[in-house]
Amino acid sequence: MRRAALLLLAAGAWAQDAGRTIASESDVRTIVFEQDGSLSGLCADGKIRIWDAATGKLRKTISPSAGERILALNQGVAGTAGKTSLRLWDFDTAQGRDVAEAPARVRTMAVAKDRKLFAATGPSFERGSEETIRVWDAAGKQRFAAPAGIGGTSALAISPDGQIVVASSYDTDVRAYSTRNGELLKRIDQLPVAVFAMQFSPDGKYLATAGVDRAVYLWDTKTWQVAKKITGQAEMIRSLSFSPDGRYLLTGGFSELTTRHPVEIILWEVATGKMVRRMAAPNAVGSVAFSPDGGMMAAALGGKNLNVWRVPR
Repeated sequence: MRRAALLLLAAGAWAQDAGRTIASESDVRTIVFEQDGSLSGLCADGKIRIWDAATGKLRKTISPSAGERILALNQGVAGTAGKTSLRLWDFDTAQGRDVAEAPARVRTMAVAKDRKLFAATGPSFERGSEETIRVWDAAGKQRFAAPAGIGGTSALAISPDGQIVVASSYDTDVRAYSTRNGELLKRIDQLPVAVFAMQFSPDGKYLATAGVDRAVYLWDTKTWQVAKKITGQAEMIRSLSFSPDGRYLLTGGFSELTTRHPVEIILWEVATGKMVRRMAAPNAVGSVAFSPDGGMMAAALGGKNLNVWRVPR
């Protein structure tokens, strides 16, 4: 009885404090929880590191081949671009395989949840700011190429069922395409400022976008109208993530003054738009994520540290 009480007390303290800190040898840019609860991070030195989220112990380091740039991180895989091909790196085997011929100067990449689709964006021409989005199937066949916007792609997302790909650009437009044939489903052009972060809800009913204006917009993916607008974050929003059950949304701040400025990470209740918890971060928050069971949340704090917290119940 005493041991059980102590364990419960420790768990309660862990949930109320500033979170557990995980140290990295290199700045962490993007994070994702794996199915087993471990935490993967894309680091500034071009390597992927995988930690035990509960203890912070480093489990594995994956180093892609020379000349490859890691552009996408998903559960169990990373998407990379080399001089001639796009590749997928499997975390279990630490091996990469070619999946498509790489267009010139790939800038962003996304991998579908089932790994059957890949999307990438890059300049449409040798000179100029217009970009093109391309989608390939698992066999490496390009399905279509279409405009991705002007000024560079700020975020790229594929729906959970793999039917929709969305690209946001610094021209403030968001374009949604059918991955089947490249049909333009919607061009969202009413946003006044650029989007930095974008993700579909787990059921695919909503697309969340956030950025310079410090608000999260939930777009109904059937009508492409705003279903909800969540406000209250003091800084620009650089990262966001839905909990696996879609109940919560986690957002990370970004100061317009400098990336090395204190900001906040906020946990929101999606249904009400209310703040559930606020957590301090020393720098711009480049990435946030939930564990597969929804019990933990994590953030890359703009440096060599990650923080992990319990999700309030």
